[in-house]
Amino acid sequence: MGKEKDLEIVAAGHTCLDLIPAFTIEGEVDNMTDVLVPGKMINMGKCVVVGGGPVTNAGVSIRRLGVKTELIGKIGDDDFGQQILRWYEEHEDHFKGIKMVAGESTSYTIAICIPGIDRFYLHHCGANDTFGYDDMSFDIVERSKLMLFGYPPWMNKLYSNTGAELTRILQKTRELNTTVALDLSIPDVSGYGDKIDWYAILENWVPLSDIMVPSAEELFYFLYKKEFLEKKAKLGPKEGVLDHITVEEVSRMGNNLLEMGAAIAMVKCGHRGLYVRTAGQDRLKKMGAAGCANLANWANRELWFPVYQEEKFVGALGSGDSAIAGFLAAFVWGHSIESCLRYANAAGSMNVTVPDGLTWNKGFDDLTRRIEAGWKTKDLAITEPGWKKERGFWVGPNNRGKWE
Repeated sequence: MGKEKDLEIVAAGHTCLDLIPAFTIEGEVDNMTDVLVPGKMINMGKCVVVGGGPVTNAGVSIRRLGVKTELIGKIGDDDFGQQILRWYEEHEDHFKGIKMVAGESTSYTIAICIPGIDRFYLHHCGANDTFGYDDMSFDIVERSKLMLFGYPPWMNKLYSNTGAELTRILQKTRELNTTVALDLSIPDVSGYGDKIDWYAILENWVPLSDIMVPSAEELFYFLYKKEFLEKKAKLGPKEGVLDHITVEEVSRMGNNLLEMGAAIAMVKCGHRGLYVRTAGQDRLKKMGAAGCANLANWANRELWFPVYQEEKFVGALGSGDSAIAGFLAAFVWGHSIESCLRYANAAGSMNVTVPDGLTWNKGFDDLTRRIEAGWKTKDLAITEPGWKKERGFWVGPNNRGKWE
């Protein structure tokens, strides 16, 4: 007999320290080289230093929404590692699954957010590269209804050997009757990422994952690498690959994930909102401890929900993690698929009003108040065949389930 599931969610995986220096530039700039000039001294504002990575950005966000949450991650016994532990203990609590390992270096990310330019990151993987099966606290996983694992494409030991190490972790998690949610991340496509057969890796990981929550851009890279690189080569100034991924391509990727074995595919589409595609009831019944509250509502759905209108835009650091937090919090509390999408976009839209991935969060009730007050979504037009607007959602041609 397994342990009592006294935890609702455990967030595991990539852990780092985020350093976010504030640029004091007035207005927006057109080119990065207008600001970052060799030999030039740039006057900066304050630097926000917070725990980062999906373990923090998603895990702590889930906890602040009121969900019983634990974290699992690996850091080094260096100054940055001490800083992460202090940050957790000062702002949250002591998390038993965060392991400090002697001789390891702590992962960090420096986020460069220049007004008018899409953000980019200077990243050191550190201890995340050696994270493996033996670093998991499976006693915590066994107590949890759902495990969210984040960013394995940035964790060398997990994606090596066709992803065998994470495959072991996911297999063990399922044996413990814990529902699996898997978030991805786009690797350095001009470096190590170009040498990996990511499609083969997904064929190992996705069948062991109940809920897939990747971004459209990273998923397109993993599933359709050639087409991704072709789109990337044709980008204009300030354009991203996401802007050129069609609705049909997003729908096809959602179907790919279901065919690989996932039960729910939620694809984050940035400023374009969230796409979700779900399997039939037979697959949904096999999701483990955190199952769907209403199978008829969740089965065979295809929906696209636009983003909410933000009060102001500061930066998108952690917005995808926040959207996942909103979605999974609502999910483990038994909400409908429509409600989960609302909370996901509500959390993501609040996130972009602050420079970091956490300080937006005033709790689940705050999101509820905003949604119930009639929070307006941004305009989104889908003109591809088979799609129609209904009840504030775009409804796809593969949608056959029941409304809430």
